[in-house]
Amino acid sequence: MTAPSTPYAPPFDHLVYVRVFEGCNLRCEHCFIPANPRRMTDADVTALPGRVRAFAKPGDRVLVQWHGGEPTLLGAAWLDAAIASIEAAAPEFRWMHGIQTNLMAYDDEWADLYRRRFGGEVGVSWDHGIRLLREGDPSSFAEYEARFWPALGKLVADGLSPYLIVTATRPFFAAWANPMRFFSMLEERGIRRCHIERITRTGTARANWARLGLDNAAYVREMSRFLRAYALWNATPAADGGRRLSLSPFDGHLHAVRNLGTPRACGHGCWSGGCDTRYHTIDADGYKRGCTALTAEVGNSRAKENLGLNLDDLPSERTHRRIVDCVSCRFRAICSSGCLAIGMDDGSGECAGGRGLFEVAVGLVESGEVP
Repeated sequence: MTAPSTPYAPPFDHLVYVRVFEGCNLRCEHCFIPANPRRMTDADVTALPGRVRAFAKPGDRVLVQWHGGEPTLLGAAWLDAAIASIEAAAPEFRWMHGIQTNLMAYDDEWADLYRRRFGGEVGVSWDHGIRLLREGDPSSFAEYEARFWPALGKLVADGLSPYLIVTATRPFFAAWANPMRFFSMLEERGIRRCHIERITRTGTARANWARLGLDNAAYVREMSRFLRAYALWNATPAADGGRRLSLSPFDGHLHAVRNLGTPRACGHGCWSGGCDTRYHTIDADGYKRGCTALTAEVGNSRAKENLGLNLDDLPSERTHRRIVDCVSCRFRAICSSGCLAIGMDDGSGECAGGRGLFEVAVGLVESGEVP
């Protein structure tokens, strides 16, 4: 079984990353898509429903994740028209829409579009210290922060619901050595949902890996610390009686280990394996199989390398590494081996799937520390 593989997404049959414009108004040191001028035209949007018909059948739930670069740089009116165009051209699908934005362009026009087209849900990217307004200028992080947080405050005041996407990097874990401080910051900012996304050695992150990257063991160590703190944080209910915070991928891990050994056992998020068959990328060059992280460097004029994966047969790529490394693992039913962009065995003593993190989740569930 597989489960929806994006944080807080509704159930879907196919997830389509639409990279409308790969330019960006930031110069982030970890970005897996090197900024470049490639952008989709109106003709590319017109062709999009036909590309979806090549892999989806009538009645399928198709979640379109509008992506970049920075997808808001083409303007709210352009995106509104693009959504209307594809829905009118392919009414046989059940369309849903998500977005990931850095909020630098947020204003009342965008607020209106997010209400009408996105159900008031807005994916927002933020990272500590590594999101810069100018390449190679660390001081521009402060300028970025001075624009970002007021924009997020306005978004919350406008009645919209943000889910924050942050990247698991060395600077992130160093800045938030006490996870409780991070959770408190989220709560104070009006953020109830957050996803900690693993950094991949792709794009700009390649050149900065020694400073930003984490090997498999370091990732498990830091994320295990956050998971234990997360269980403590949510032990006290929110004022409305619900959970104080929903944090991905931890919610998926906890749900998965609860169902381990039952017919409901499945992986969640990047551990589901669903990305091998149900994730797709469409950009100005056309269709690519796989999520946007796997396809980010393909055809990118500013990418110096690529992952070298056979995108036409991702299930075989997955099968090969699982046969070699996962045969005896007790978490095999709930872990697909993690993101294909992560090396399975990097010499750290931990695997790409993060077995140790699942062990911590089992301990929390069995001890009753997780409500």
